[in-house]
Amino acid sequence: MTDDQQQPNEFPAPKPLPGSVYIRPGIDDRPDYDKVLSPEDKSAVARLAVHQPRRKVEASVTQAETQVAQMTSEGSPAAAAASVDTAVPDMGSAYVDMRDPVVSADGQRPNPGQVTRLSWGFAVGATMSIVPWAALNLLALPAVIAKVSWQRVSSAVASRAAFSGGGQELSESLVSRIGAVGDGGVASAWAIDLAVVVVVGVVVSLIAEAVVSALSDRTRVAAGRRTPWIIAGGVVSAVMTLALGLCSNVVGIALLWGLVQVGYVMLTVPMAAAFSERVPDKFRPRIVRARGIGQMVGQALGVWIGVACVVFGGLYTPFAAAAAVFLLAGIVPVLVWPKEPSSEEQPHTAMSAHMLMERFRAPRHAVEFWKAFASRSLVSAGVGLTTMFLWFIASALIFRDWFTQGNSSPIAVPVCSLIASMALATLVGSVGAAFIAGPVGEYIEDPRYLSVISCVLYTVALALPMTMPSAVSMVLFALIGGFAFGLIDTFGQLLAMGALPDARSAGHDLAFFNLSNSVGLALAAIIGAVGVAVTGGFSVLFPAAIVCVLASAVVTISMKR
Repeated sequence: MTDDQQQPNEFPAPKPLPGSVYIRPGIDDRPDYDKVLSPEDKSAVARLAVHQPRRKVEASVTQAETQVAQMTSEGSPAAAAASVDTAVPDMGSAYVDMRDPVVSADGQRPNPGQVTRLSWGFAVGATMSIVPWAALNLLALPAVIAKVSWQRVSSAVASRAAFSGGGQELSESLVSRIGAVGDGGVASAWAIDLAVVVVVGVVVSLIAEAVVSALSDRTRVAAGRRTPWIIAGGVVSAVMTLALGLCSNVVGIALLWGLVQVGYVMLTVPMAAAFSERVPDKFRPRIVRARGIGQMVGQALGVWIGVACVVFGGLYTPFAAAAAVFLLAGIVPVLVWPKEPSSEEQPHTAMSAHMLMERFRAPRHAVEFWKAFASRSLVSAGVGLTTMFLWFIASALIFRDWFTQGNSSPIAVPVCSLIASMALATLVGSVGAAFIAGPVGEYIEDPRYLSVISCVLYTVALALPMTMPSAVSMVLFALIGGFAFGLIDTFGQLLAMGALPDARSAGHDLAFFNLSNSVGLALAAIIGAVGVAVTGGFSVLFPAAIVCVLASAVVTISMKR
């Protein structure tokens, strides 16, 4: 059999029926440009290509949500915990350009479990960062300054009797020095020394915020932009706090307090930036409330921990406890929330002095903005005049005659008891403000009147210890003042958002507006030091605070709606 006979007969394939083969226009009939185009044509097409530069690093100082997070962390915790709808003019929000609101700014889509971890992480971070800060500002720092200043104006024996509780009584002459005017005035030395330390800390903090924000934005490591700074901030704060507790002169305390400020900025500023980058728009109200609750609990817890350390362990113990919590504050939140995406592929952006100074450039032709800035600065000064000098008020005004009345226990015992009671009263007042702010804000649409009424209520609270200085009046002041300040700060943020001159530069303008807290703190330190030096006592702080708060109310009511 031949080969032709072995092969089967092959029939030609039939032609396809009309319409049975569909050629997709622009897909199936697209020519292969590598074969069709000549080298000259390919060169002409290449010349038409447009080079797209890599996206620059978005500065955290110009992110509106970052500055709002920083504003709530520096103000009253009730403002963050309250359910008040604050319209943030964030041009990068997903609700502006119809992006997916469950995708964060860094491009991540967290699942429900990761959202819960983010909520707990930021709440724990807010709590653990504010605990040592409250213990240092309200207890440890003024107590050490009081000890150092007392040693400078009195004998070492009297100083040890006043603070160690060795059973010795202060003489009548030493007690009378507390209210003396001049070089021998103990109160003047306390107020001036604390004012110097606070002002140095404010200046260092302002510079550190600008530098840390810029460096954090440009960090390119596998761990992400914010995580290394948060961990390093906890370590630096802990080390500097331990050194601060060992210092025995005002100059050293001021320098070390400035370094503590640097560490605290490294801890909190990147955490605020991480909040705006990692939390999707849809879940931000929920996590903002969690942060606010964490701050409220952290403030009271920090005071109670500091009180227990001073009473049972001495003046250095609160510094050691604060250092331990600082260290945990830089590690625990990073472990709780999901791992931050790597920033190694982030484009490099050069730094310049002009870029750092841009943070301190005020918006132009914005009268209402300046009114809101002045109002917040005056409120911060009024509140700072009492909270900053609270240890001195309690020891030199409320319990001034503690030893002459025959009490042998150290004066730290009644002072710490009073501050702990005031912390509890402030917590109760802040919780009340957080619950009532939302319904009241919906009932009264104009926040100016709400802010003014709250300012008047705060002055009423200040009048109680001014007219009847006692432990009971101080606790009532803390209760009413905590409630009033929570409302002032909540409605003040509404006024600040409405006073922004341009929504396109809201992040930059809010960054400048946040400087009002630092301005108010420095103003309170200067006014308090001058007032105490002139009068020789701390009772002048209450009328000075009333003037500041009422001036804030006048500025607020003059704002245009």
